[in-house]
Amino acid sequence: MMTRSPKRLKQKSLRHRLLLSMGGAFLVILSFISVGLWGYARQAANEAYDRLLHGAALAILERVSLTGDEIRVDIPYSAFEILGLAQDDRVFYRIFTREGGTLTASHDLPRAEDYQPSERPVYWDEHFSAETVRFMQQARLITEGARSQWVIAEIGQTRIARNTMMGDLFWRGLSVAFFFTAVGLLFVWFGINRAMHPLIYVERDLRKRDISDFTPLPVTPPREVASLVLSINSFISRLKNNLDHSQTFIADVTHQIRTALSALQGQLELAAKERDPEAISLRLEKAERQSRNTIHLTNQLLAHAMVIHRADQKMMSDFHLRELLKSTLEALLREHMKSDIEFIVEIAPSIENGRADADKLFGDHISVREALKNIIDNAIKHGPPDNQIRISLSVEKDDLVLEVADAGPGIPEADREKVLDRFYTTARHGESSGLGLSIVDEVARSHGARLELGQSDLGGLSVKLVFAR
Repeated sequence: MMTRSPKRLKQKSLRHRLLLSMGGAFLVILSFISVGLWGYARQAANEAYDRLLHGAALAILERVSLTGDEIRVDIPYSAFEILGLAQDDRVFYRIFTREGGTLTASHDLPRAEDYQPSERPVYWDEHFSAETVRFMQQARLITEGARSQWVIAEIGQTRIARNTMMGDLFWRGLSVAFFFTAVGLLFVWFGINRAMHPLIYVERDLRKRDISDFTPLPVTPPREVASLVLSINSFISRLKNNLDHSQTFIADVTHQIRTALSALQGQLELAAKERDPEAISLRLEKAERQSRNTIHLTNQLLAHAMVIHRADQKMMSDFHLRELLKSTLEALLREHMKSDIEFIVEIAPSIENGRADADKLFGDHISVREALKNIIDNAIKHGPPDNQIRISLSVEKDDLVLEVADAGPGIPEADREKVLDRFYTTARHGESSGLGLSIVDEVARSHGARLELGQSDLGGLSVKLVFAR
């Protein structure tokens, strides 16, 4: 059965995003420019051809005269020459008086609404003779003696030439705008490439690096990219530290496991060579003890690796330390039920009977449980058969304090810092893995807690975990 391969996710280029954003902004600006150009082209075309209408009307009105009771109109040829500059347009005219009497006309033309005769021309567009026509009216006061009369010249012209001029102005202006938009986008493209050069350098540097090269990126980025480069350098530093710790830990683990297995193999080989049953029994007893120590060492190594992994993964949640303490002690008491060890549990009344969140912590409850088990396990292993172990949970100021005190031999003050190192132990060779307190220290650091080693009032070691809240 064939399985369909998953579709590859399309990579979205930051460069393309910026270019598209700038292109969108340019298009919006171009849209506003287009609207402005259209209005400008229309106004310019109207002004140009309105002057022709105005000039023709003035030429006609200049040839109007008042003789007796008669108004004479002599339309000059120059007026039609002016209007003839728009060769494809049709022209309509009408000369009439204020009272509405037509003196001469080519058509019965519409009049301007609420028109009051004056020497200022009036323009408007109107549908006439199956076309859109631009009309204008211009008046002149004719005077003879004591008599005066308003004569009005109305001229109409189709919009063919106007529209041609308007389209020509618009498209020429728009082509210039498009040209400068393209040039602007080209400069934006070069600017984006220039601005992203530090990122390209980072990419090339990381791509060409050897897998073992953990040196910081040698680049001085601009302010906007500085945080990214600093974060990458910080990550490289943390990765190097983590790798160094892992390599050291693996080397130590290899040495410890190899040593333990070699000791076990040596005991078994010696037992195989013995002929005395008593000597064989003694060798097998030592081999069994070495086997238990090896198993314990392996479990401690796995626990340490688990604690480090969970600390790196930040597996945090809210939990109640009192409940965790009780469940851990129940498991330990079942294991040591037949021993002579006396366990004392003290929980402060403010926690036992106090608020529901008095013992609440935000952290990894599994790692904290592992730390508690290692502290108690150390107290059991290094203490006498009739040991006393006191586990207490209290509140000091705003801190939650978990203490395990025992009546064992304790740890000399000079060694209390050293026992936190991996595989360091004050016990005899083979009796301790040297990882218990190292695990506790790792858990304390991952939770921002304070680990305190001291002398207990029972005579042995006091181990305190102080959790700040």
